[in-house]
Amino acid sequence: MAAGCAAAADAPLPHFTIKQLTGQGGRLAWYTGPAHELIAYDAIVDAETAATEVFVMQPDGSEARCITCKMDFPKGGGFVGQPAWHPDGKHLVIQVENANSNHTRFNHMSWGIDADLWLISLDGKRAERIWASAPGHAALHPHFSDDGRLLVFSERGTTPRVTRRLLHPWAAVGGQNPWDGWSIHIATADIAESGGRMLSNRRRIAPNGRGFYETHSISSQGRVVYSFTADGAPYVDDIFETDAAGRKTRHLIDSPATWDEHGAYSPNGRNLAFISSRADPEWRAPNSRVDTLTTELFVRSGDGRIHQLTSFNRESGGARRYLVSDFDWDRTGRRIAFQVAPVGRFGKADSPQIWLLEFSAPGR
Repeated sequence: MAAGCAAAADAPLPHFTIKQLTGQGGRLAWYTGPAHELIAYDAIVDAETAATEVFVMQPDGSEARCITCKMDFPKGGGFVGQPAWHPDGKHLVIQVENANSNHTRFNHMSWGIDADLWLISLDGKRAERIWASAPGHAALHPHFSDDGRLLVFSERGTTPRVTRRLLHPWAAVGGQNPWDGWSIHIATADIAESGGRMLSNRRRIAPNGRGFYETHSISSQGRVVYSFTADGAPYVDDIFETDAAGRKTRHLIDSPATWDEHGAYSPNGRNLAFISSRADPEWRAPNSRVDTLTTELFVRSGDGRIHQLTSFNRESGGARRYLVSDFDWDRTGRRIAFQVAPVGRFGKADSPQIWLLEFSAPGR
């Protein structure tokens, strides 16, 4: 990836540079409070099983250390990750594969089926399960609000079987459609409590009706940013925002034929970063295949224009397929850390990487 990229000449975005932080990374969260500025992330620790653990590093990629490697709590088949910071900077909420899992791709952190939510401490001394998923259910993408009083995550329940074919990909989830049965779960959070008592006043909302929900953030006022796809279609459609009751919903990114995901506002609330397939005009939902998907990082600036920030797929010349996915802003809005997953010609994925995009000035 070129190290000296710039926004379009007529765009209200400053110039920016991009560099790789680590070749061994994954889903990430950048702490934006006053305590420090560590980036938490998951990374593969066992190539054979693809088991992962949670690490932290400095924003320049230095001083990487594992937080969960020596923590003694049940880790199922080994999928441990998807970290999100509590605003105190001392705790993280993570997804942990549980004993009901068959350790398939649907149990990976990117799906969260048969995953529980755990609160862990940065010093490695605390690990408590705060949410236990029933067999076949999912907990995905947890996030604390910026004041720590709320926790949001995507939850999936079991759905009717839609196939009995043993070789069908959905056989791993009992023949159910894994893209169906999702809702947004919001709870009051108090980390001074213990275990399951940390979450109270739990409620589920489905502001867009039946389908797939993936949560990306929640504000202290209860505004939730999320992705949604209707009726179990096998892709991630558009990005929305809603209130805690699910009644006041706003369409943030409206592009039904593209894959749009991971929406997150800059700290000043003016720019919305997200990942999308829109750089590839040949990939059109819902008919294109997931195994041909490519994504890049984009930002919608305050004037409503959308700007492409990365171009891994164009610069690879087809030698690799790249999926830009989870990312996070820093506290100033000048930097974005993001995950890049390279995929070879025959579908074999390389280790995910973490890259850093830095603007020359905060986004306007």
